[in-house]
Amino acid sequence: MSSEEGGPEGVAKALLGGALALKRGENLLIETWNHTLPYAAACVVEARRLGASPVLQLEDEAAYWRSFESPASSKGLGRVGAHEWAALAKSQAFVFFPGPADSPRLNALPAPERVRLQAYNGEWYRRAKAARIRGVRSMLGYATDARATQLGVSAAAWRTQLVRATIATNLKTVRADAQRAAAKLKRGKLLRVTAPNGTDVTLKLRGRSPTVDDGVVTPEDVKSGQNVTASPPGAVVVAVDERSAEGVAIANRPTFWRPGRLEGGQWEMHAGHLTNAWYTDGQATFDEAYQAAPKGKDVIGIFSIGLNPALEAGVPLVEDQEAGAVTLGLGGNANYGGSNRCPFLSWVVLGEATVAVDGVPLSDRGKLL
Repeated sequence: MSSEEGGPEGVAKALLGGALALKRGENLLIETWNHTLPYAAACVVEARRLGASPVLQLEDEAAYWRSFESPASSKGLGRVGAHEWAALAKSQAFVFFPGPADSPRLNALPAPERVRLQAYNGEWYRRAKAARIRGVRSMLGYATDARATQLGVSAAAWRTQLVRATIATNLKTVRADAQRAAAKLKRGKLLRVTAPNGTDVTLKLRGRSPTVDDGVVTPEDVKSGQNVTASPPGAVVVAVDERSAEGVAIANRPTFWRPGRLEGGQWEMHAGHLTNAWYTDGQATFDEAYQAAPKGKDVIGIFSIGLNPALEAGVPLVEDQEAGAVTLGLGGNANYGGSNRCPFLSWVVLGEATVAVDGVPLSDRGKLL
């Protein structure tokens, strides 16, 4: 691909033309931080080229952290003014590049402080749904130098992988695969996951509607309230029977979560509960978070299958979206229609796995069928 196709301009075309299908005459709100400003600025230009009207909102990194220097200024960080709500209400589309760049510093804050800083999230999603906004979150916002250092990866390679997957993903193919997989998971009764590394897990399905992230916000998505997608996408996630998980899962992909990186996870499960967990790297990180978590932390309640053939194996924070990758989630699954409201969540990811629904293959050694 050319430098223009592979840079900010290519990302802007993929977000506005692919994910949001931005139309002439629509209002676009773009939220960014300094580290993603080139991509956000490209979205401004692309929106104007399409005949839309963009507004760019910048959160300055230095000003953000200086606001913590006094209690009075830091109180304003968790609030949204009426003028910002008005801009959201008058927009038809929204592009979000998350921040701050120094996310490890943010994650190191005491939990009550982090909760306060993000207290507006629920209200934002409620208002966005009410306004029928089509939104997309670019994962490029998370691929910062500070976060890459914490996760032990190359920041430049991480960003290159995300840009390539954002631009190269065939959203029509992802959408078709998602619809097919979601239908099978909705109708099915029994899941079995196997792999050559010794993984063999069975899970029961309960007819719950899967959550689909196929990278496109359609009118049907807006109507159902699923009006925000991620880029690059995508996965189909379902809350399984919380009492059903049996067997052993052996990860061959890393897990990238807020406390750090986990490698070589091996879970033993019985009657829906985690009975043992080992890691070749990150054991202490997992143990510390797990031991501090409340009731419900040991429940295996989530199954996910990745859909994106443009994603390489083990790309941080989208490791579950690699085509054919199977993810099993531990802890709360209420966000996906399950019954467990525990705030703890961890997961293991298996590539090259075979998945059968009621004995019929859904994927064969990582290849979606």
